This record gives sequence, C-alpha cells and structure tokens, in this order.
Amino acid sequence: MSYLHAPRLVFTGDFLSDVSTVNNDTAHYNNATFQPNFQDPGQGATNGWWNPEGGAVFDFQNCAVKQIFLPDGTTQSSPADDIIIGQAVVGAEGRPTGKMVDLDPDAQMFSALWCVQLRICTANGDLLFKGDITTTSFRDLQMRQLDGGKSNGQPLGASWTSVITNVEWGALAEQSAFLKTLRTTTQNNTLAINMNPFGYYYSHNDGRFSLGRIIGSIGPYFENEPFTFAAARRLYGINYTPSARGTFFSISNFLVEPDAKRVSVDFGASFPVADSIGTVNYKQDLRLAVSKIPQAGVASRQTPTFYINPNDFIEIGALDYQSDPNWLNQTGGIVSFNNLPDTTVSALAANQLILVSPSTSQPGQFAIIAREAIDGLVARADNFIQRLDDGQSVNIDFYAYQWGKLLPNASISVTLDPPTPDTPVGPQNPISEIYGNNFPAEGLTFNGQISTNPQGKAQMQLTGNAIYSPRVYIDGQIYFITYQTPTVDQAFGTEQVVVHLRDYFEEIANPVWGDISEMMIQYSNLYPIMSKYVVNLADPEALAEKKKILIFAFSRDMNDTMHMPVTRDLSSTKRNTILNWLHNPQIAPKPVVRSEAREAKAANPVAPGTALTDKQASYKEAVKAKNGSFPGFAATNDLFENL
Repeated sequence: MSYLHAPRLVFTGDFLSDVSTVNNDTAHYNNATFQPNFQDPGQGATNGWWNPEGGAVFDFQNCAVKQIFLPDGTTQSSPADDIIIGQAVVGAEGRPTGKMVDLDPDAQMFSALWCVQLRICTANGDLLFKGDITTTSFRDLQMRQLDGGKSNGQPLGASWTSVITNVEWGALAEQSAFLKTLRTTTQNNTLAINMNPFGYYYSHNDGRFSLGRIIGSIGPYFENEPFTFAAARRLYGINYTPSARGTFFSISNFLVEPDAKRVSVDFGASFPVADSIGTVNYKQDLRLAVSKIPQAGVASRQTPTFYINPNDFIEIGALDYQSDPNWLNQTGGIVSFNNLPDTTVSALAANQLILVSPSTSQPGQFAIIAREAIDGLVARADNFIQRLDDGQSVNIDFYAYQWGKLLPNASISVTLDPPTPDTPVGPQNPISEIYGNNFPAEGLTFNGQISTNPQGKAQMQLTGNAIYSPRVYIDGQIYFITYQTPTVDQAFGTEQVVVHLRDYFEEIANPVWGDISEMMIQYSNLYPIMSKYVVNLADPEALAEKKKILIFAFSRDMNDTMHMPVTRDLSSTKRNTILNWLHNPQIAPKPVVRSEAREAKAANPVAPGTALTDKQASYKEAVKAKNGSFPGFAATNDLFENL
C-alpha cells in the first residue's frame, strides 16, 4: 500500500460508530436463555452493554483535509496553497455512509468497514473526488491514550488500510494542482488510504458518545501491492509503560525512498495522546536514527529500558512535535526527513531504523523507544479476514519483505491454533455455557508450508469444510491461523489469518416458519433496533406483512450497504432459505432448529481444557447422536468418516 508516497493528503476529524452491543456478548446468542433486559443499556453481561439499539452505522463527522505533501518533499497547509486544503471529508450522499461490523462475538478485534464511500467536497457540496473504500478490517491494535482511556472508555487505537476504487473526479479537481498530480501518479484510477481510529466513547455522560477520533492519509496506489497493509518497513515499540499497561509507539509504518533521499514515518497510529481527541502533551526528546549494529530484545517490567551508545547509530533528525498540542491532528503524525546524506541513505538500505531518546539516568546513552525487526523482515497476509461457507475456497495472499523490498523464496509456515476451552456457567459467566474456538480442526484445509515466488508473493488455498454447530447456538466457528517465517523476530510475535466458517446447511426450497424461526428470533434478540423501529423479526406475521422490504434487504449483495443481515454471518444457503420463506410465507409450527443441537451437546459434555482428540471425538458423537434430526440438512454417517 502506497499511502506514504507523495503526493498524499492528511485529513482528521471524528467518526461515528453506532454499533449494536447486544451482539458483543457471546452468551446473548443463546435463544433459550435470552432475557428482555439483555436489550437494556448497562455495564455488564446481564444487560445489553453501552449501545444495545445500535444500527452498525459508520460515518465521517467534522472531518477536513489538513495538510498535503508534495513529491518535492514540501508540505502545504493553507487553503491559499491549494483548493483541497480545508475541504470537508464526508460519506455517501443520500444513503448510509457504510457499516462497521465485528467478525464475530469471539473475534471482536477485527472490526470491518463495509460499503463505505468517501467524498471530498466544498462547503457548497461541490465535488472534488469520491470513491468506494474496499472492505477492510482492524489491524495493528495498540495503546494510544496516556490516561488509559479514563475519559472515554477505550484506550486503544487501530488502523484500517485499504484502497479507494470507482474514483470519480469532480470538475473542481482541475483547480487543484495536488489532485492533478495525484491523478497522474496513481494507477488503475485507484487510491491508497490508511485510517487510524482511536478515542472511541462508550460513556453516555459526554457529547461524544459513539464518536471517536480518526486520522486519514490518502496517496497513490501502485499495481501489484497489497490492499490491507502498507508495503513498507515497520518500527516496533519496545518500552513497556506500566502506568498505561502497554507499549506506546507499538507499530509504525515507514517508507525509505533512496532516489528522493527521504524517509517518512507514520506515527499517526502510534503516537501517545493525552486525551480522546489527539492532544499531544508528550515532552520527550525523540529522534530517528539508523543503528550501525543489530538491535534485539524488548523492554519489560524486568528490563525496563534498552540503551545504545551514540557511536553506534547515525542520527537522522528530531521529531518536531512539542511546540503544538494539535500537531497530530494537523500533520496526521507523518514525519518526513528529506535530502538525507548519502551515508544515511546507504545505511538505511540494510540496517535497522530506531527511535531513540537521550537518557536521563544513563548519561551519554540513548534509550531505544522503538526499533525495526532484526534483518528488516516483514511477512504479512493481505486478505487476512475471511468468511467462508462449506465447500468454498479462497486464496490467501502473503507477501514477504526485507528492508522494504519484496523477498523471493521466503518460507512461511502456517498453523491452526489449538482449540480453546469451553466456559461453563459460573460467577464470571452467568448466562449460558460458552463454547470454544478452533474446533473441529477438520473444518479448514490448507497447506501448512508455503514459499514466496520470485516476486516475493505466495498464495495459500484455504477451503472451508462442513461443520455442524460446534458452538451450538452460534452459527459456525472462528478459527485463528498463525503464520511466520523461520527467522521471525520473536520479540514481536506472529500474525494471524482469522476465519469465520459458517455451519453446513442444506437450502430448503419451500420452508415453513419453524425452519427459519431460530435464526430470526436470534436476530430479533441481537438487533433490537430492527424489531423496535422496523419490523419484529421474531413475529412471522409481521415479517410476512413487510416481506417486500425484507426481500430487498436480504437479496442485496454482501458489499451493498443495505445488505441484511449486517453481521454477514449466515451462509448463502441460510440466506436463500430465509428468502424462500419471504417469497412464500408459511407459518405452520415446527420444532425450533437449534434445540436438537443443544440436546446433543448436553448429552456429550466437553470439559474445559479437554485435549483436541477427545474434543473431536465428543463433537462427532454429539452430531451422530442426532444424525439427520437437524432441520435444514440431511447428515449421514458417511459425512463423518473423514472428520
């Protein structure tokens, strides 16, 4: 991803995330134990958390272009310099901007933006350009707020990286020298975008409820680069901060451009802030440098700081941020050093970039705040979040880099994480048993060892196989797949591909209400905004009355902002069965779909922490015990011979 390349613009402002919080709680998915008070706002599992009536809407609010960066290394921040500076960054016109949706209640750290359109317009609504942001999920979650999020409730920030497609340039774009340069520089009429959200408000006692801060950068897109992460080098924070329970400057992308003799570092997602709106009161003397010797290790409670002698690095320059508390909001936190000496450029070609600060306790030494990985290695999956039906296959794209260049013949090992234990009902889990993840292992098929081609790219085919309600009352299963290169820098761990594999379900051509009732009742429970203000999803007669609008919503493409369900968590066969019922509503009674699965699970309990082989055997026997009794699919013993 090329958002760090010139020309680029920076915008800042707020984002609205009107998420429904009833569905944040795994136990709320159990229809048998669901209580009406789970839809009430509150602070715990026995209610609907902070925003039970959320509609999953995402929107830009009070966002504006703050600064532009030009190919010659200069920046401009006055509207007198270019027409685009100061203009509003807004969402779609005449429809919801987009949706923000978790992957699953068991995978809430991968919130995705769906169907988001971005426009840059004048105050009169005149268009400069607009485009559609390709669906993308959170990456690189890290500590942001020095106050630990006391004011707003959420101290972490993250990054959304994607591309903007279907770009349309307004007539006013011809009046912007910046936009004309961007248009000729980018490829395939596509743009690169990176957005850093933080400072999200849970609290109802402030005018910022459901708002967060967002910093965005838009630059050119170049062919054959990944979509969901920057094709760049990375700085990793190594200094643990006990007061904040985390590490600041945890992950920062940076770009080295030898021809331009320039290095650009994006601290927009990692710079520590004093509050939820990005005020900077940090006073540390921070400097970028190139280490002459390899740097390893991370700080912790036991080893709070690593030091380096100034003779062992080449200083690039100091970060000029202390004079302006609004520095982050104005610059997006991107720091560029231009016209570097040839010796510095040469050193950057195969040596680690480091962020250092003069030590007060070790005179003459510098504390290392962040460092690049050993040997400058980065390996990442692009389409790292997947929703799969059984029998569906997808190619996961992996890229390997060394010192910012694609690395051929790099070996990458890929491993399914072990199963997590079930959580029985108890004081900390008062509603319903919660079932583990990464089980059964046979739900996914993939090659555990892949290598990059001469262009530094590898593909791994991932196939979803039939599973039968391993979590009983939640559709499908969540799988975490860890990958790494043999020489991975263990200080920074590994990365993951995360998959929601949906349950096997045989489409019913002429369903009655009992075939879909459990699904619809669950949606009614989890999305009270629908039942309270649109239609009661648990009432078949109400659904039949509103069937035309529901047929419209359920038949939308998954990337359509009007798609229903907003969680995208049902297989195509289940969605089609619901549509079949809506086309011909039949309200004859029929046993609840999932009750059989609950009985099977109860008859074959699995103790928390059970070994994988025992858990697999219990799972098979539970389903075999009720073979053929699940409405919607005709399972036979033959289906389990390969499990």
